[in-house]
Amino acid sequence: MNTPLIPVHDAVSRIIDAMPVMAGERVDLYQANGRILAEDMHALLTNPPADQSAMDGFAVSHHDLAETPFTLRLIGESAAGHPWPHALASGTAIRISTGANLPDGADTIIIQENTQLATDPYNADPDNADQMSVVILDNGKPGRFIRRKGQDFYKGDVLVSAGTKLDGRMIGLLAAGGHHTLITRKKPVIVIGSTGSELIEPGQQPVDAAHPAQIMSSNTVMIANMVTDMGGHAITLPPIADQNDALETALSGITDADLLILTGGASVGRHDLVSARMKNRDTLNFWRIAMRPGKPMIFGQMDIASGLIPFLGLPGNPVSSGVCTLIFVRAAIDAMLGLSTGIMTRKAVLAATILENDEREEYMRGMISHDAMIGQDIFTPLSSQDSGKLMDFAHANALMIRPAHAAVMNTGDLVDVIILK
Repeated sequence: MNTPLIPVHDAVSRIIDAMPVMAGERVDLYQANGRILAEDMHALLTNPPADQSAMDGFAVSHHDLAETPFTLRLIGESAAGHPWPHALASGTAIRISTGANLPDGADTIIIQENTQLATDPYNADPDNADQMSVVILDNGKPGRFIRRKGQDFYKGDVLVSAGTKLDGRMIGLLAAGGHHTLITRKKPVIVIGSTGSELIEPGQQPVDAAHPAQIMSSNTVMIANMVTDMGGHAITLPPIADQNDALETALSGITDADLLILTGGASVGRHDLVSARMKNRDTLNFWRIAMRPGKPMIFGQMDIASGLIPFLGLPGNPVSSGVCTLIFVRAAIDAMLGLSTGIMTRKAVLAATILENDEREEYMRGMISHDAMIGQDIFTPLSSQDSGKLMDFAHANALMIRPAHAAVMNTGDLVDVIILK
């Protein structure tokens, strides 16, 4: 009697529950892009550190500006990084630049465009301060054009929370907060290989060009790049022939891995050595899922040189392998990085009628576009959903999730889609 197929959501949950969370490691800001924070990051300083000007102009006391125009004695300058060290006396002004600290006693910034120099401060006698003055043409408003101390953040504030995937903007914020290194989750090491005597490395020539029976090993390089995008560190194996000694030799060379992925060999044929090995000597969690494409997927623990490690056996068909990577490998990596896992979907309007479905949840390849007239995304399924057509999968920009046992879906129905980036 056949074992019932495992639903997709059950398979995802089992994978998540079995994954260890990676330890933290310290990285430099310049190497932090795309990494996942392992702990909350607090500001080590206050920004701005003092009240500062947001514009070039003159710092004055508003009580001096009862009437305009009004002439004030210009007594000095506050520049960014070089603040004026004295308090502002009544009847005086300080030239101030953007980002410069506001002198004590000043509460108003008059922008340069609303002033006129009565004397040229650069040609006046520096020993005669009375020669330097500025005419205020607008009385401004107290507090205008002033960035208050701590307006951005105060020392001790949480800048970025644990579990955040860092990008340039986040890293810039952390730099502004006084950090130069961060604690991020270690990238999980994902070892990836493909089984099949028909496989050759990209760039190699078939043994018999006149009677070609070999194909390029595209799954390994595809999954490796997807894993890298997901935050893992990918290590690839050369193609593994359908021979026990070849499989054992490949496994014996793996000494450092957090997850092993093999494609092919997961079905029920006599050359499918991965599924046979799992049933005979390794720890099997589940085999075969209620999913199209991707039914013959395996999850468990594989016995390698360093001991038992989590293992995903993906189907050999390239589309099946790619879809399983998007759903299950992503869930595994997210769990190891301490991220909340789950398939991110959004709604779209179906552009074609689809017949009723069987017991397997289907991930249909297609194209999504936006219709500005109705303000909705439109999903058009590809005419062929063959799991061997890698070109269709590569150029599709969305997957539609068709539930198991779904009734006929009609044009105009709302459906769940996964956007492919």
